Amino acid sequence: MKKNKHKYRPKVNKRKKKPYNRKSVNPNTKKIPLATWLNRIYTDTVNLDTTCAGRCECCKTAMPQMNFCEATQLFKEVWDGESKSSKIDIICTSIEYFFKHEFEKWGRDILVKPCMLLSEDGRCKYYNSRPLSCRLYGLWPEEDYTARVDKFERAFEGLVTREELPMHTQCPYVKRVDESVELTTEVINGLFAQLDDLDAKIGDFSELQIKEKENYRTFHDWVLLIIYGEEWLSQWTAMIMAADSREVLEDLLVQVKKVARDHFAKDMPKL
Repeated sequence: MKKNKHKYRPKVNKRKKKPYNRKSVNPNTKKIPLATWLNRIYTDTVNLDTTCAGRCECCKTAMPQMNFCEATQLFKEVWDGESKSSKIDIICTSIEYFFKHEFEKWGRDILVKPCMLLSEDGRCKYYNSRPLSCRLYGLWPEEDYTARVDKFERAFEGLVTREELPMHTQCPYVKRVDESVELTTEVINGLFAQLDDLDAKIGDFSELQIKEKENYRTFHDWVLLIIYGEEWLSQWTAMIMAADSREVLEDLLVQVKKVARDHFAKDMPKL
């Protein structure tokens, strides 16, 4: 397996970018850690602290999408803190989630992809670095959350009912502890806009890429992009699309994961 020696950087449009029509974060990464900038985004505008009891039922169902800057910080903490065997498990689980993409071949298995960063007792090991989407679960304005579920319902129309969709309702145990600032759609969009601005600074994304949400993916997809790069994922996608049955995909998945385990047991990248 060819080792990817370079940190993932998305391809960008080299034309001069127009400034955003909003206040942009301007991190000086030589002086201020990325974690500090993220924490400012999470806390300066609105208090997102909640009464969450840490049941992690949502985490046992799915790991949400996150911005590039959030994934970068989280990936660094994971890579610095986890053992080699744990890192290999994370890589292999990411590969499995990537392969389980088509409902026609995997059925409802594609709907549940638990977070791979939970402790043995089911708690989040990186709670302080959880992305904005995690922090917002249970707090979305109801009309916004309903609209999000509506999109999933349309995507799986005729395959599963709305009630069968994981997380089709918000957690009833999550309440804000400080509601002095109303958490409106506009406020939430502003938080994501700040994350987009930070992505443009540290990831060199173009405005078009950000508009197309290329800077917003699941953690397991970010892991594979960082470890393998776009070319490998494109090759896997071609193999996945060419497979004519679940059985073929399962055999292929076993082989790919075995190669990954053997390779990274000998040569774990230091990123």
